[in-house]
Amino acid sequence: MKKTMLKFCAPLLLLAAPAAVIAQQNKIVKAITVNGSVEFTDPRQEVNKVYLSKDNLKGKPVVVDSCVVSKDNTFSFKIKQDHQGIYIINAMNWDRATFWSDADVKVAMRGYDTARYKVKIPHYNYVEGSYDNNFINLSTLNNELGYRRLIDEYNMEYYAKKATDTTWYDYMKNHKKYNPMREDNNIREEILVKCYADRPVMVYAIRGMAGTEAGEKYDNAMKMLDKLMARYPWLTEAKDLKQTIITNKAQAMRLKSGQPMPAVQYPDADGKLAGLEKYKGKYLLVDFWASWCGPCRQAIPKVKELYSNYKDKGFEVVSISIDTDKNAWKKAMKEEAMPWDQMLSDNKDKTMEQFQFSGIPTMYLVDREGKIIERITGYTEEADAKIKETLNKGAKAAPAQGGAVKMMGF
Repeated sequence: MKKTMLKFCAPLLLLAAPAAVIAQQNKIVKAITVNGSVEFTDPRQEVNKVYLSKDNLKGKPVVVDSCVVSKDNTFSFKIKQDHQGIYIINAMNWDRATFWSDADVKVAMRGYDTARYKVKIPHYNYVEGSYDNNFINLSTLNNELGYRRLIDEYNMEYYAKKATDTTWYDYMKNHKKYNPMREDNNIREEILVKCYADRPVMVYAIRGMAGTEAGEKYDNAMKMLDKLMARYPWLTEAKDLKQTIITNKAQAMRLKSGQPMPAVQYPDADGKLAGLEKYKGKYLLVDFWASWCGPCRQAIPKVKELYSNYKDKGFEVVSISIDTDKNAWKKAMKEEAMPWDQMLSDNKDKTMEQFQFSGIPTMYLVDREGKIIERITGYTEEADAKIKETLNKGAKAAPAQGGAVKMMGF
């Protein structure tokens, strides 16, 4: 055990920076150069562009510059700024890299996805830059490894269940893991936070640490923001982030169990605006998904089974896609042949903010009165059992034919 700990802890010594370096990086940096390259360009495009965005931590990064990828597959930006902050490079809408702008940076990106089956998932691009920039490098890598492990474990369980021989699935279900996936991710995150707790780049992580629930985690995140604002008065992003967290918490309270499901209208499969009013008097599962989301599409057969078993008992489903490619959405709808209504968000970012989710599938189970029963993240066995339990109880308590039904809160 001691040897394991030494192997794990030793690399962290590399995070330490000399006092002179820290003092230099406490200064406000007004200009830097960004040099980058892409290994592959999109052969379908005559002109391949790279976009530079500034993350103001208000909810959506703002594009501040763009350039064309040169013939030698390189690109460059000159950033003039009031103070250093978080920037995002978007290469041809296929690849991304994030960095802290307190020194010149350099990045080699893959660019266009050359795989036969293309899926836009987080990619790790190491950005050469400052000591503070390494916090983003390490955080990004941690998050990507966690995401990939999530997909791997989900797929292994999915295929293990389908196998004739149950040995594999029994092992996965009954064998206790040394570190559960989320715990493994959190351990690495906690160490990183300790190493960089007093650095301005911490705003990059705090936005994901606070959550939307009052409690120790939320209070600690807000205290960290207050300390950053006091130590770095120029860090306006910290003030903006604090307001974003407060706003998100207030919105999350509106989505608690027992609260009315927000009234929304989105274009349906025919392009006509549709809302949730038509489902009054029925139980409703609202499924936020996208064509490119593997877990979303793997959940569809289970939702189909649920729908088939309970549709005659006053249960409905509506899928709301956050696709930005309408053709990809229509293609996925045709392939999946979902027998319930489909809608397409006309503003992905607004929808994700309004319903407080960053990952999909996210579902809301709504009762006959239009009030939220449960929020579901990922369609697990536990979620399936919870929905069935609710619907079975609801079927027994259903009003007699012609009886009064309360209006929904949509």
